[in-house]
Amino acid sequence: MDNIDEIVDRAIQYTEKILGEAPRHYPVAREGLERMRDNLTIGAEDHPALGRLDDYLGDLERRFTH
Repeated sequence: MDNIDEIVDRAIQYTEKILGEAPRHYPVAREGLERMRDNLTIGAEDHPALGRLDDYLGDLERRFTH
């Protein structure tokens, strides 16, 4: 596991904690994760963590908008 993996994993864990306590924060959490994804796309477009982050964002979308 490298630094990018660790950062993405911690961001996902933190998001789960926050949304578990206050689901109303979904829009802000999504925005932060999307910014992280955009930065990874620019600097580490081939990193496997980018795929995990995309999958997690899709999961959040399904959970909080449907």
